[in-house]
Amino acid sequence: MGKIENELLYLIKADLRVIQIISYESLRIQAMLVFAAKALQRSLFIWNRIEGIKKWDVSRMAFVEEDAEARNPDRAFSFFSDTDSLILLLEDFHPNLTEHEPENIKRIRNAAFNSSPGKTLVLSQPFRFLPRELEKEVHILDIPYPGFAEIKAIYDEVCRKYHIDSKNSPAKDLHDIINAALGLTVMEADKAFSLAFIENGNLTRDEIPLVIREKENVIKKSGYLEYYHPKENMEDIGGLDNLKDWLAKRGRAFDQGAAEFGLTYPRGILLLGIPGTGKSLTAKAIGNLWQFPLLRLDMGKIFGGFVGESEKNIRESLNIAEAIAPSILWIDEIEKGLSGISGSGGTDGGTSSRVLGTFLTWMQEKSKPVFVVATANNIAQLPPELLRKGRVDEIFFTDLPTAGEREHIMAIHLRKKNRNPAQFDIKLLAQKSRGFSGAELEEVVKEALFQAYDDKGRDVETGDILGAIEKTYPLSQTMREAIAQMRLWAKSRAVAASSEEPEKVDTEKGKEIPQLKQETYNNPFIV
Repeated sequence: MGKIENELLYLIKADLRVIQIISYESLRIQAMLVFAAKALQRSLFIWNRIEGIKKWDVSRMAFVEEDAEARNPDRAFSFFSDTDSLILLLEDFHPNLTEHEPENIKRIRNAAFNSSPGKTLVLSQPFRFLPRELEKEVHILDIPYPGFAEIKAIYDEVCRKYHIDSKNSPAKDLHDIINAALGLTVMEADKAFSLAFIENGNLTRDEIPLVIREKENVIKKSGYLEYYHPKENMEDIGGLDNLKDWLAKRGRAFDQGAAEFGLTYPRGILLLGIPGTGKSLTAKAIGNLWQFPLLRLDMGKIFGGFVGESEKNIRESLNIAEAIAPSILWIDEIEKGLSGISGSGGTDGGTSSRVLGTFLTWMQEKSKPVFVVATANNIAQLPPELLRKGRVDEIFFTDLPTAGEREHIMAIHLRKKNRNPAQFDIKLLAQKSRGFSGAELEEVVKEALFQAYDDKGRDVETGDILGAIEKTYPLSQTMREAIAQMRLWAKSRAVAASSEEPEKVDTEKGKEIPQLKQETYNNPFIV
């Protein structure tokens, strides 16, 4: 048995009378309790509101009917009181612990204080929910996602079920297909391996994409996590040489032997900067650079409508990221998900503060190799706790590209459109597009292509791109004051992602542009 099974055994041995286990895996919890009951020579019973009470039969290796009429909580607690030396598992009992059923809360408190030694009440449920009256009496045990050994046991069981001979499989192939299923529960891993076999008739390295496909479907069901397959790489990013160099060096900390040398896993980075300057693109490219699974977390969707749901969602997201480690957790525009933090408590009952607290504590204490990449456009909306040194390895500021970087970016986007950059006056285009972000340069190329295609389908020329540049008012013009303040803030609080000196924003176009209210508020990037 593994670490978590032994931990549960020790809790029961220590005479903790009431234990709450948090997990979706009912069968895994039952197996853990079977192990504990056997080790302690106790009877094991299970209750649910459909089947009543069932007893574990050692000879038949199954739960058998004990009292099918005991479907209500009263009878289950009476059974617990009247029976000696037992473990009673109450499955999904949390709906009976609401304020409308205070008698059940009192029954559990009685079990914690008044039950005789050798009796343990176990509550199992998929997420945390515990009335405040029981917080001091009930020990909570979170079941982590199964590790390599547990997933391998499931793989072996599926091979036996379908009569697959895996003994001759190369060790690396076996290792890779087990790793592909990390982040799944026991039941989900069984389903993924079974579906892969049914579809391809085998369970080898060739079936890894099928296992990953099933894992993606499972992760997507959460609604706030997405398994992302990056096509982008570092060559798709123009400029940001300081950032690229830092990532190349830190990536080596995951090499075999790095720990023995004294290196620790990098925690993560915070990418702050002007919109369209390559922050999200960099997050995607890191996945390709390091060849790690990339999970995109939508912080805005973390927040649920039920009490405790938001905290459950963030914990589950972090658990999945750890289960498939080494991995990259990408949080795009993190400020949008945490924008209500300053008023949390008055508007959302403190939910935002608790979610942030959970995330920051995990960032500080995590031991698994999960690298966090958080991006933000509006520094003013970020809570100060997140910006404190030590939460992440480094805070990088992505500024507008310089002339040389604009040449590089323009060439990248022309090549993506199957055009030879050498056939264009790249230096002139870079000169005329001063103050443009990388995203705006991409749009300029797209606009020029539309214009050329509309003109009898002729090929695009330098003049078309110049025309598109002339018609575009970049963000550096419409929000030049905000960008100036952002640069001032970053000068002493962040590391420049590019080694080149940033250019002054040309205000020639901007003088006649009317501004919206949201573009003129004072000091928007000062925290």
